[in-house]
Amino acid sequence: MELKQLKTNRYTPSHAEFWRVTIALMAASILIFSALYAFQPLLPVFVKVFNISVTVSSLLVSSSVVTMIIGLFVLGFLADRYGRVAIMRVSLVMTVVPLIAIPLTDSFEWIIALRLIQGFFIAGIPAAAMGYLAEEVDPKHLGLAMTLYISSNALGGMGGRVFSGYLTDLLSWQTTFFALAGFGVFATLLFIFLLPKERFFRKVGQSIRTDIRGMFVHFKNPTLISLFMMGLLLQIVFTAIWTYLPFYLHEEEPFDWPLRWISFTYFAYALGVIAPPLAGKLSNQLGLPAMMLSGLSILAIGTWLTAVPSIPYMLIGLGLICTGFFIAHSMAAALVSKTATHHRSGASSFYLINYYVGVAIGSTAVGRLWDHYSWIGVISTSFLLILVVFFLPIFKKLEN
Repeated sequence: MELKQLKTNRYTPSHAEFWRVTIALMAASILIFSALYAFQPLLPVFVKVFNISVTVSSLLVSSSVVTMIIGLFVLGFLADRYGRVAIMRVSLVMTVVPLIAIPLTDSFEWIIALRLIQGFFIAGIPAAAMGYLAEEVDPKHLGLAMTLYISSNALGGMGGRVFSGYLTDLLSWQTTFFALAGFGVFATLLFIFLLPKERFFRKVGQSIRTDIRGMFVHFKNPTLISLFMMGLLLQIVFTAIWTYLPFYLHEEEPFDWPLRWISFTYFAYALGVIAPPLAGKLSNQLGLPAMMLSGLSILAIGTWLTAVPSIPYMLIGLGLICTGFFIAHSMAAALVSKTATHHRSGASSFYLINYYVGVAIGSTAVGRLWDHYSWIGVISTSFLLILVVFFLPIFKKLEN
């Protein structure tokens, strides 16, 4: 009776399958975000090894982000049409293969080519995972499942940066990527073994053209449009702060910190790991919109605190920024999957496309603000963008 009921009911925390899903997706998420961001602290190493400029070395990060944006659309469409589990399995395998190949080449151009391929397939997990969760997990517990998954994004981003920087300094960059590839093989096998098959997914029998039109129907939904815009604005703020923070802490009073001290600020991401699951539990009682507003408020307070030239205010502010951002992001991601009635992977992909376009804008376009107005320019603009999010029509619509 219990097995029969499980086949028709969606997973809740009382089911072992709920935790199998959670662990599998968390392992996959940690892997792909470690791979995506592992190069960031190593850019100075590659400048010396390959005798390239700082700008050229940044392609190691931006190249994979660009193809990831393309992959979010393509793989999100394929996941809605042909199934999510298969797309995610291919995504993980094609994330690991470049990790094995990168340390075997001595050509910077080949590394960039491998990163372009890797970035495209990295997108398979975020493009399909949210749709899988929305279909397989009970709606009452979707907030918890989604926030556990989102928190692993932060853990992967933090772990990739800290691990790669430490191990490269201790041994070599080649050893770092072989070690990361080893973890990738383990995470992929764990994912394949643990993740249950899809029970509620139905293959689309209509033409591809009709299917594509169905995906773009999401842009007729005002609530989804507001959520897409929210993802864009939140990531501009978050990326801008963390991109220009090292320059501020290294060059200006009262800080003048050495780079090794600045690297410790990445541990603020740990709060981005802890906060979303707690918010997910609270969302079961208070609702996703209320928790999203709470996250935005915490993010706004943290952003304002970093404008004060004081070490305690800066550290507290960074902690609040990570806490608020990942709460708001996880709630918004859950609302996208909950609001979309069809093509859920497509809706999640559109949200994440805006999210990663925000990465590009926050890291490049905001640079002119830094050049002309320093930290106060970055923070003032970030604070204004947060205020814009507060006035998006999404909250009024969700209350009705």
